[in-house]
Amino acid sequence: MVLSLRLAEDIDAPPSGAPDGCVCAAVRMLARQVTRPLERMLAGHGLTLTELQLMVKLHSAPGSAIELAHRLRLDPAPVGRSLKRMRERGLAVRASHRRFAPWSLTDEARLHLEVLDPLWNEMNAVTREALGGDVSSRIVRHVDAAPGPRPREHRGWVDD
Repeated sequence: MVLSLRLAEDIDAPPSGAPDGCVCAAVRMLARQVTRPLERMLAGHGLTLTELQLMVKLHSAPGSAIELAHRLRLDPAPVGRSLKRMRERGLAVRASHRRFAPWSLTDEARLHLEVLDPLWNEMNAVTREALGGDVSSRIVRHVDAAPGPRPREHRGWVDD
């Protein structure tokens, strides 16, 4: 049986009916290529990409872990874990110990964002130029138009 399935840019792959190979694999390759330099830069500041995303969202408005996960289109469990790490490092605080209490940034986190902003702008400009203009807004429009996330198979509670 001949498969039409092949990975994008597969070297020495047999020809297939799919002109560009697996779109999912190609998007994942692109995501790794685009995020790798940013992750390296953030590691030098002791941050992860998820923590940076949370800091940017919290800079605009406080929010619970569930609200932040929804805004970032992430699973709530890793968001809760990231917020706890940020609290341990003095970057985020929660209004109370209640489960759905909103999180906000500390002054130290705001200073981190001020330092990271010009570095991020430079990296973003290079990536935007390489991929072409409004690529991020096209991607977000596509994600926004897609159906919402499927319900989790096992609905354990999330401690944010």
